[in-house]
Amino acid sequence: MTRVTLMLVAVLAACATTDPPESEMAAARAMVAQARPVTEAAAPQELAAAQGKLARAELAMQRGHYGHAKLLAQQAEADAKLAWSSAENARVQRELNQQRSVR
Repeated sequence: MTRVTLMLVAVLAACATTDPPESEMAAARAMVAQARPVTEAAAPQELAAAQGKLARAELAMQRGHYGHAKLLAQQAEADAKLAWSSAENARVQRELNQQRSVR
């Protein structure tokens, strides 16, 4: 066998033994679900990014591309956290502005 063939076999073997990223998918699903009601109005772009990556992760899981699914799930979770943080920041800013206007 040539070096290229051996490398290809090694890569395929590594891909075949990768476990489905169940915990990463669950964490991403949970964070997107938690962020959704809080962020739909205040951080819709960040929420859309999280939802899009989660959908792509689900598709990658169905196709057995577990490495790609894991990466997308991690990114979806991070995007959902960013959306939640952005929405929370906007809420705090509104409250602060209201308090300032009352004084």
